Amino acid sequence: MTDQDSEVQAGDRAPSPAPSSPPAPVPGVEDGPAPADRAPAATDAAPTDVAPTGPAGGAPAGRRFPLWPLVAMALVGLVDQIDVSVARGVLPILEDEWGLNDTQLGFIPAVFIFVGAVATIPAGWVADHYRRNRVIGWTLLSWSGLILLSATAVNYVNLLVARAAMGIGQAVDDPASTSYLGDSYPSRMRARVFSFQQVSFFLGGGIGLAVGGAVGEALGWRWAFALVGIPGALVALAVFRLREPRRGEAELPETMTWEEIEALPPRSVEVERASGAEGLSFRQFARLAWTELVGQLKLIFGIRTMRYVLVGVAALLFTVSGISTWLAIYHERYSGMSVTQATVFTGGLLGLGGIVGTFAGGAFSDRFHHRWKGGRIVIVVWSAVICALLFMASFAIDAVGLRLALQLLGVTAAAGAAPGLRAAMLDVVPPDSRGVGASAMALATAIFGQAAAPLIVGGLSSLTGSLVAAFYIVFPPVIAGLFLLLRARHTLEDDAQAIVIAIYEENQVLEASRAELAAPPEA
Repeated sequence: MTDQDSEVQAGDRAPSPAPSSPPAPVPGVEDGPAPADRAPAATDAAPTDVAPTGPAGGAPAGRRFPLWPLVAMALVGLVDQIDVSVARGVLPILEDEWGLNDTQLGFIPAVFIFVGAVATIPAGWVADHYRRNRVIGWTLLSWSGLILLSATAVNYVNLLVARAAMGIGQAVDDPASTSYLGDSYPSRMRARVFSFQQVSFFLGGGIGLAVGGAVGEALGWRWAFALVGIPGALVALAVFRLREPRRGEAELPETMTWEEIEALPPRSVEVERASGAEGLSFRQFARLAWTELVGQLKLIFGIRTMRYVLVGVAALLFTVSGISTWLAIYHERYSGMSVTQATVFTGGLLGLGGIVGTFAGGAFSDRFHHRWKGGRIVIVVWSAVICALLFMASFAIDAVGLRLALQLLGVTAAAGAAPGLRAAMLDVVPPDSRGVGASAMALATAIFGQAAAPLIVGGLSSLTGSLVAAFYIVFPPVIAGLFLLLRARHTLEDDAQAIVIAIYEENQVLEASRAELAAPPEA
């Protein structure tokens, strides 16, 4: 991608629609799109880089997709991950200052992730019901203040409480930004879009880890926490200025101009949500939210493909979280590095490998996933398996240079799985449920993957007396879980269509429930 004219390249403009299947008209717009609240078809089409043409092959018709929303969401992910990873960078310092063992160290990142996982489901509901730019902006401002609590912690318990409070912030940002990007860019571009966003997670993880170690060793770990809270406030101001996309906007025909989209009548769900909780008591509002959440979660967790996906994705994130949490401590203990050297080298591995792997994985997924049945799943599985095998090999090698090279390749492989995974999830979740859909996946993967990894690896390290032994114990089950994910390729297509139909049927039931709750009580 380039930022010429602050827009996506001309090659990423909309493809011409097939003449044999014109879109259904919308009142007030000639030859407009089908109704936006109709369930989108679950397709797995290859990306098309053909620009539409106007009459007689003239200038390109339709709309182009600006880069700025993507850049803004990438910055949100960047500052989030810097704030998250700075704690990992100061773990060796906290170990010495407070005399913590590996199990106690594992709780510091785990409590952040666990609290965030619990909060992510209601956060997804918020993302589906309110303006996402404001949700993200206010969360970032709050986040910048909360990180100061970590800097002022006087003991281990205070620090755990402060990190738990920060976990709520990331829980809100992730589903809101995922939903925002899903409505801003069409399916054919989503793997590349999410590669741009996801690279910020790896880059932010590397920066946070390096800053935590270097600043923590030079000035003290409190300064490391205090300094990384500033960028979030600046990004929040930029997010407030973003345009809020229409729900399902990316599913509208790409030949429509922005002016035609703005002229469309509001969707019924948007009219209803624009009024927020007006006319409902707090009890009615809580009942409504709970009804929607339970219905959506039962639906999502009841799909066979989603069960495979959740197990496999938990295995993937277990690998990534275990590596990112403990790798700096591993190099300090086994590679003869100081705290600063270990965190800087580990940060470099995560940053460089994340950048290369995420961009390459996004482009590869968009370009080649249609060549295999369930192609996005195949790419995710083999990327993560290669990562685990490379890291297991690196732990058996004494040469530090070769060890670092294998680990760099491993991080690159793991990063290549991330964009295709997000794109596959968005391809099967309707626009009005993308926040809750992202949250449901985040809940399962965070508790069983991201939160479990620091604790399990740390506990096994304390039990065996060896961090390397802990890694060797956990990697084989992780690989088995990834191959379970591979089974999803055989059920993905049918279940994707079933998800779309079932969610829209569930929405009809929820609409009736909403009307019943909002009705005035009988005299």
